[in-house]
Amino acid sequence: MRLINVRNLLDIDMGKRVAPDASVLEQYSDEQPINMKYAILSHCWGVAAEEINFREMDMLTKMASFDRKKLRQRPGYMKILKSCEQANKDGLKWLWVDTCCINAESSSELSEAINSMFRWYEGSGTCYAYLHDVDADKLPIKRDDEKFGQFDGWPKWFSRGWTLQELVAPSVVQFFNQHWQSIGYKNRLAHILKEITRIPSCILQYGLDADCLSVAQIMSWAADRKTTRVEDRAYSLLGLFGVHMPMLYGEGKNAFRRLQLELIRMTNDHSLFAWDRRTIGSSGSVLADDPSFFRDCEDIVRMEPDEYLDALKESVLGGEPHTIPEEPLRTYSVTNAGIQIWLPLNRSRGSDSLFEARLACRRSLDSSPITIMLVSFKSNYYRYFGHFQTIHGATAEFQLVYLAYREEKRRKDCTFKFDDRAITCEGFARRCVFPKEVGLTGSSLTLSSTHHSASIVYANSKTNACFVLAVGYCLGHEWARIIFDPPAEKGNLKPPPGILDPSWAYALYCSGTTFCYHL
Repeated sequence: MRLINVRNLLDIDMGKRVAPDASVLEQYSDEQPINMKYAILSHCWGVAAEEINFREMDMLTKMASFDRKKLRQRPGYMKILKSCEQANKDGLKWLWVDTCCINAESSSELSEAINSMFRWYEGSGTCYAYLHDVDADKLPIKRDDEKFGQFDGWPKWFSRGWTLQELVAPSVVQFFNQHWQSIGYKNRLAHILKEITRIPSCILQYGLDADCLSVAQIMSWAADRKTTRVEDRAYSLLGLFGVHMPMLYGEGKNAFRRLQLELIRMTNDHSLFAWDRRTIGSSGSVLADDPSFFRDCEDIVRMEPDEYLDALKESVLGGEPHTIPEEPLRTYSVTNAGIQIWLPLNRSRGSDSLFEARLACRRSLDSSPITIMLVSFKSNYYRYFGHFQTIHGATAEFQLVYLAYREEKRRKDCTFKFDDRAITCEGFARRCVFPKEVGLTGSSLTLSSTHHSASIVYANSKTNACFVLAVGYCLGHEWARIIFDPPAEKGNLKPPPGILDPSWAYALYCSGTTFCYHL
């Protein structure tokens, strides 16, 4: 861990002479800073050329006065200088700043720093949170879309991925406006910060106890935060979960998948699977693509095995004693065949491959376990988002299943070609396509990565009959299904609302049915 010598930097800035062997950056082992009080800066990075990097700070004592004067004009230097001045006032001799205390040219050092960063913020004497876009003498207490419209109505600092752990980890966080005037402390502003960040006040006041929180709840805090690099959406969460893993820049969204797999190895928390994609008619990995999938999970809590089994007996096991030993409910694991886990499954009406699974987690004000839908394909079970028909009165059955955690390779587009001349001769004509954004040209329909299913409505004005041709692409396979309704009342050719939902046809595909009435 490198630290800035506050006194040396201030002396150099004021033009004072320093000892020939004096340095601004000093290296310490991980054990030493524990007994040292240091300040730490939390801020939003500006343009890279405006920040001060490791090499520049390391050469500060040897730099010509002309070059030092140019350096002093950068916004990044002023942040460091003002932090040193504040640290000096607070009686702190050392300061850590991410822009210049890490040699980012060394991949091993960068990886070590990222894995240690939560601990470094946690061990600081105080954290200075610099809000460069706040000019008032207090923290905003309500959204201001006119001023902070790009960042959901709040200062930019609250929208960044890395600043989440920088808010949670330190016991003392002091906020400063753009003029470096103090505008409050974390513990005293907890009620405002809760509204901005969704982090419970008790966490902001007394610190993080990850063992008492669900994975989904912590993920929800990061749902709307952004990072410059995709991988950092995962890496910025490592410390919050106590996870250590190597940095592999270039892996893209796979970084977040790796984080979730590491969490599975550490905890038996089912809330990891309780996210919601909000995309109907799709299937895929049981792992989320990114933290935004956990946006509505801030009130999800874990259920201990006893509570979980009691809830299942009440709702889905018909009050019968469970036949599954408790130990399998306490653990699940990652294998090369999938995530091996015991789950209580309810089958969908009319399908042998669609299931509803109850997880060992619940909403804080609800005693019932959260449910997710799964579809079996070959030897794995995938998350399913679509139509599901519950069999009333059916009891759940515990099964050992393998959940898919590798995301299927998605096509950029998929084109279906069809010949509907025969049905047009019978009086049917195309009425509409849903969703409207899908490309329908002549006898070709093209799906995209954002719309991987579509419905075409055909209607007969003479018989008042209509049906839907639904097509899609999922799990490496194209599918096409027909949904139809009995003839409508005379003069009413508007199809029932639900018949346009591609998830109806998708459910048919998953169940193996070729066509059916829209019930």
